Amino acid sequence: MRNIVTEYQQAKTEDFKGHPMGQILRSKIKEALIKEAGLNSNTYYVAGSVGISRWAEIPWLCIFLKDLTTSATRGYYIAYLFNADGSGLYISLNQGWTYFKDKYGTKIGREKIRKTASIVRDKLNTVPYNMKLLNIDLKGKGDLAKGYELGHICGRYYDIDNLPSEEEIINDLQGLLLTYKEVVGLIGNRSIEQFNDYILLHDDGLYLEDEVSEEDYQLAVQKSIVSKKMQDISEEEKGKDRPEPIVNKSGKKQWIRNAGKASKALMLSNYKCEIDSSHQTFISKSTNMPYVESHHLIPIGRQGEFQYDLDQLANLISLCPLCHRLIHLGTDADKEKLLRRLYDRRKERLENIGIEINFSELKRVYGISLKGAEQ
Repeated sequence: MRNIVTEYQQAKTEDFKGHPMGQILRSKIKEALIKEAGLNSNTYYVAGSVGISRWAEIPWLCIFLKDLTTSATRGYYIAYLFNADGSGLYISLNQGWTYFKDKYGTKIGREKIRKTASIVRDKLNTVPYNMKLLNIDLKGKGDLAKGYELGHICGRYYDIDNLPSEEEIINDLQGLLLTYKEVVGLIGNRSIEQFNDYILLHDDGLYLEDEVSEEDYQLAVQKSIVSKKMQDISEEEKGKDRPEPIVNKSGKKQWIRNAGKASKALMLSNYKCEIDSSHQTFISKSTNMPYVESHHLIPIGRQGEFQYDLDQLANLISLCPLCHRLIHLGTDADKEKLLRRLYDRRKERLENIGIEINFSELKRVYGISLKGAEQ
């Protein structure tokens, strides 16, 4: 490691092909770590690089749990990252920058990988006391250097003038391996992509269908109203294929609601209850407008039964808090009256975007007795 830190700058002025610097990183350090830390080859994959066809700005060596990932471009792994200026190196629990860049683009991708690192860090309980470094500075200028810095979750810095003993380096690695395994536990039965989508839900303004997040969803809708202008809320209504569901830790698929889209529906209703525009409510502290709530006429939990996206304006209803509770918790007779009124108003709009449901079926969805049901 000392050789890489102190001699890499000189090596970069020499021919890349066949240079012994690559052998030190890819073989000598790798083999020493595997031996001294007791890394089982059936469980871990270890790889290092000084570049492909030319010298990398940031040489690295990574340790991957095979069941999770074997690529530094995606997923979570432990990395030894060597500073571009030869001042030292980091051991870092990190994540693949290329995945975020490809999915979101450079600008938004940087925000997303930083947010992901922060969320994962907050969920961890096994971070060693000396591995709680929040930020790293690789002294680099390239896109990958920035990606490593933003993707850092936790770790430690080793200054070239004060490198710890080999025993301490191995102890640090073994401690961070326990934290790495905790990340695997957080991911559970999901792919890396499913896990990242799940933990970034609220950051993307998305909320799960379950009632546990209902209050958070309604609050997010109110906040989203504040950031919108009336001229920005018009939206052409057309059929849109249903999205992929989000997968939770246990592997269950759940559908999501977009708070930003719901805020448009409330604004278009002029903050009035669509059951009866004369219904009284109160003034919302966040919007300074009458408080109304967003409701999906066809519940988003039924998305799997429909070809087209249910999270659209045609299916989004503005309700005063009393009507919203009534339509969920009232008697069958009272719920049916409200549904009948809303159904008659929205049936044609729903059909125009490919969503068809008769009134008997809508009653069944709400758990209302079908006796004497109207079509």
